[in-house]
Amino acid sequence: DLKCRLHLTELEKSVVDDILLGIGDDDFIAIEPHSKTNYTPNRAYPFEKWQLVVDELSRHIKVVQVGQRTEKVLKNCINLTGSTTFREAAGIIENAKMLLCSEGGLMHVANAMSTKSLVIVTGYQSPIMTCYPENINLWVNNGHGPCGLKMHCEKCSDALISHDPYEIINSVISELKI
Repeated sequence: DLKCRLHLTELEKSVVDDILLGIGDDDFIAIEPHSKTNYTPNRAYPFEKWQLVVDELSRHIKVVQVGQRTEKVLKNCINLTGSTTFREAAGIIENAKMLLCSEGGLMHVANAMSTKSLVIVTGYQSPIMTCYPENINLWVNNGHGPCGLKMHCEKCSDALISHDPYEIINSVISELKI
């Protein structure tokens, strides 16, 4: 079993509780639609497709976006970008029914907080390298990869462009029974 560990202080938990009051009592999912692309551009799932996912899922459950203030914000979600520390975002994720993200740091945070994730893994790398088996790991690769390219990969890009975001939507609806 692979298990990350992250323990919030009592003060951090209190801050998270205050943030959650603003979200309300309803269940929610957390989302981080952005990927760090400074190492490779081949990890980023298209923002427009994340928007379609949020548009559909927000009809069934609240969606809370976490992440850095500098990133573009999705419509139809509660925007917490830039308003929490990394550790407070971990507390938000801990209280979410699920985290939606691309392969990256927050999927490890979700594992530490025992929150299931739906993770998009591109043809850049294999899910075997980074994914936790208890998650929904979607390898969006069209039979390509892992290529490991640090520069733009046309095959990775084509796989992302042709991917049907309803695979994400239907997976979340099925998992959460919403």
